Amino acid sequence: MSRRHLSFALGLALTLLFLGAALLSLVWTPHDIATFKVSAKLQGPSLTYWLGTDHYGRDVLSMLMVGARTSIAVALVAVGIGMAIGIPMGLWAANRRGLMDEAIMRFNDLVFAFPALLSAVLITALAGPGAFNAVLAIGLFNIPVFARVARGAALALSSREYLMAARVAGKGEVRVTVEHMLPNIANLLIVQATIQFSLGILAEASLSYIGLGAQPPLTSWGRMLNEAQTMMAFAPQLALYPGLAIVLTVMGLNLLGDGLRDLTDPKLRGRA
Repeated sequence: MSRRHLSFALGLALTLLFLGAALLSLVWTPHDIATFKVSAKLQGPSLTYWLGTDHYGRDVLSMLMVGARTSIAVALVAVGIGMAIGIPMGLWAANRRGLMDEAIMRFNDLVFAFPALLSAVLITALAGPGAFNAVLAIGLFNIPVFARVARGAALALSSREYLMAARVAGKGEVRVTVEHMLPNIANLLIVQATIQFSLGILAEASLSYIGLGAQPPLTSWGRMLNEAQTMMAFAPQLALYPGLAIVLTVMGLNLLGDGLRDLTDPKLRGRA
């Protein structure tokens, strides 16, 4: 198996594992995370509690499953916001050129001038903590990313013969963009979406870790890390499990994105 196929397969397996855990948590978890069992607190792995319990007696595996749902949902909606606004913006800039293109690109440069995570912290601190504000903060910084990718890809295709033929045939710019341009840049946008998805999960975990993301009764991997930091001396596994979940999910999405890029790039298809 070639390197790009191995990267894609491993990334897909890790991504499906955590997506499956998140979806399964909608209908079933080994234990109810809303139930506190102080008598069972800080237990090690067992047949009853596969990954042990936390300082409140909650099942760690169940919390990881529900945390996956929260982190993935926030990142997914944030990426959706970025794609829904950024892609049309980038395509419009590529088609209009001139002053409008310049204005959109300078706005994107202005957003890029500020570190995304630091700006997300500022936005959620001003708007108030919570999953909704975290989604908006992360989604805001996905917009210029997708706008720039869509614009660059559209400009590279703008002089292709099939686009010129479609215009000569009387198709308007909107129809040409939707029917001919967008399908040909979809692979680039999908690859970028996987990368932004992984960054969204990392950003959500960071916001939750400092108390600006998901709030109780919601659980997220970042909150689990925050709650575990005071117990590192005698229960380090409480930080290890959510930390591994974040690392493996982000790694899986990045590998999936790299694999998709290699598999869909015509320049790389003939390579081993």
